[in-house]
Amino acid sequence: MAVGEKEVRHVAQLARLEVDDGEVAALVEHFNTILGHFERLKEVDTSSVADVLDNAVVTPWRDDEVRIWENRDEALAQAPDRDGDYFRVPQILEEA
Repeated sequence: MAVGEKEVRHVAQLARLEVDDGEVAALVEHFNTILGHFERLKEVDTSSVADVLDNAVVTPWRDDEVRIWENRDEALAQAPDRDGDYFRVPQILEEA
């Protein structure tokens, strides 16, 4: 899998980075070098290595249940900004 200018510009846009044409060419080369290293990992014999999940501790699931929180009013009283029973927080996302 090779990375081209289109993919680099797309990633830059997602990351909200401004890149000029010279940087795009350098990043294409850099990304493809990194991907080359990952391709080399496919050559490593891992047949004798146990899967990580073989020894993983599984988190037990529980049913969700509605519970009344006794300290809600106390927590809301300490909020710097609130709207009724809700905390008000600054907007962090721009409108699309």
